[in-house]
Amino acid sequence: MTLLPSICQDIPATDGDREVNIEAIVSEYTLNLEQERAFHIIAEHSMLLKPGPLQMFLNGHGGTGKSRVINAVTDFFQQRNQSRRFWLCSYTGVAVKNIAGMTLHSALLLNHHAKKGVVTQTNHDLVLMWQRVDYMFIDEVSMVGSKLLVQINNAL
Repeated sequence: MTLLPSICQDIPATDGDREVNIEAIVSEYTLNLEQERAFHIIAEHSMLLKPGPLQMFLNGHGGTGKSRVINAVTDFFQQRNQSRRFWLCSYTGVAVKNIAGMTLHSALLLNHHAKKGVVTQTNHDLVLMWQRVDYMFIDEVSMVGSKLLVQINNAL
């Protein structure tokens, strides 16, 4: 499992955000040093008022704790009342069920972009769907080919 988080929009944190004890989350999820480093990068970046893009590649063999990091990040955003700020996506429907996310094609309306005459409506729908979403985590990114990566880039 491989994850690639990236910023989709530049939305500042609001005053209504809850304070969260980052170290308590690190402890609760028993993150090792590398996992903790990845978690801190994402958590601290999300608290910046005007963050630049964050592109991060989290990889490793099965059982190395990638899901543990994502679970900690999920909990972090939930505790801050900001669950809407990120989406979990994957290439396959099977992987989507494992992460309780959505397929890349659904998240980015990629099938709709191929149809003539619906591009304007699709772009409008895509903007509405992604309002207030800052992070997209792609699970099983090794299954994503270069053509789809270009489509993802163009959609974002």
